[in-house]
Amino acid sequence: MAHVFRAALRCALGSGLLLAPALAHAEEAQAGAASCPAERAVYTLPSEEGDIHASFIPARHWPSAASDLYFKLTTPRRDYWFSFAVSNGYSGITLLPVGNPYDPAAEDGGPASLLPETESPEDQDAELELLAKLRFLPLDANLMVAENPPSAGQEAPPYLMTPELGEALWYDVAMLTPDPEAEADSMPRGAFRITGCLAEAPAKAWP
Repeated sequence: MAHVFRAALRCALGSGLLLAPALAHAEEAQAGAASCPAERAVYTLPSEEGDIHASFIPARHWPSAASDLYFKLTTPRRDYWFSFAVSNGYSGITLLPVGNPYDPAAEDGGPASLLPETESPEDQDAELELLAKLRFLPLDANLMVAENPPSAGQEAPPYLMTPELGEALWYDVAMLTPDPEAEADSMPRGAFRITGCLAEAPAKAWP
């Protein structure tokens, strides 16, 4: 899957239209991130249908070996929740869709995974295709990609990119939310920029 990640990174970061606004705000974002831990950071991606927000939500324990934070995406339609996975080698960080970790049902074993069951080669192909769209790129002020997602207490990255998540929200939304009536969601391809720092971190989620 490394070639998929490299191709997505070249596509997302190679466009001057995406980099120009990010560079224009680099100093501002760096100053904001320097005094903001990841679990208090608020990120915004402008959209014609309404701004899309992202944040890191602390867990009581580690929902994955990669981070003790969840990634929460909020569109005008609904919230989406993810834990993190980090692959060996060059493949990078991947978002893993899960249910709401604040739900009481998540208290014992954590939120349910929303990845499709892989009972056949076709199911495995569907899972790999979805995961290829869920790459997560935390960027520093120089637009360099971090190797790992942040954990609680660490400095918030000034920028975040999820280059193919918009495609997944449009074509595969049923695999990103437990809502059985969910319809395709719209998200432009661009960089989230840190736009605020909460006075207090959100309450810790399960598990």
